Amino acid sequence: MIAFRFSPLLDMALSLLVLQNPERFGTGGPWVRRVLDRLPAGLLDQLRDLAERIDLFALATELESGANLPTPDLLRKWQEKEPADGALLSAYWEAISPEVGARAGLLAESIHKAMARLHETDPLTFICRYSDRVSIAGDGDAIMLHWGKGMRVPLADLDRILFVPSAFSPRRLMFYRLDRVQIFFYDPLFEEPREVEEAPESLVLCFSALADANRLKLLRLIGREVMPAQEMARHLDLNESTVSRHLRLLIEAGLVARERQEGKYVYYSLQPERLDQLTSAVKVYLGRE
Repeated sequence: MIAFRFSPLLDMALSLLVLQNPERFGTGGPWVRRVLDRLPAGLLDQLRDLAERIDLFALATELESGANLPTPDLLRKWQEKEPADGALLSAYWEAISPEVGARAGLLAESIHKAMARLHETDPLTFICRYSDRVSIAGDGDAIMLHWGKGMRVPLADLDRILFVPSAFSPRRLMFYRLDRVQIFFYDPLFEEPREVEEAPESLVLCFSALADANRLKLLRLIGREVMPAQEMARHLDLNESTVSRHLRLLIEAGLVARERQEGKYVYYSLQPERLDQLTSAVKVYLGRE
């Protein structure tokens, strides 16, 4: 069930997601500025429109399926079918390909190391080793992805769990569900030994989410009352798209969850138990408990 793939097109889709969500992922990645400097004027906005029309992760999987061709050739083939959209992605590939090329050896080597590690342990333990945001659920018949209130993924619902080493992942582990395939993007550098033990990723995400004045205001608002993003935007004098991007990070950190939907309005709630867990987790990591 577990597979590994060096996938430049899937990684390209992930890189675009990162660039288009600076509130969630930040702009401090060393590759971010280099790629932005290479992009032709206006291309990022055009790509944002494209991503709203097309699931680029699904497209990447489709293009790479059964085709043993270099990435530029795969994009050219798609451009023959969709000239305008294909031209946009080909231009974007030109901007990110130096980053992929510079780390290709590291990405390929990480796959060999991961496969060897998988042979030494059971599959579920292997899946959970990358981040504490993934855990085993029930009697080992499901995995739990810690996002918002948590997403339980029964293994029976999956044909494959695909691990993709990434040159662009802003997290130790990023997850994306595509039909019956659960994709995990992982940072290969996290495998390198460290002098000081790494903090749990859930802890890092929580502090990243809290380190912003507007996100703290959002938490204060929904700590008093469950409300939709539109109402939060009105209270804080922000546009709805900005509030939505902030909410994505708060949900990823487990501090906020989608409570219910009424028509076109999605209501969000604070997760106070996550705040309690945060206090305990800090003490444990710092050796104060």
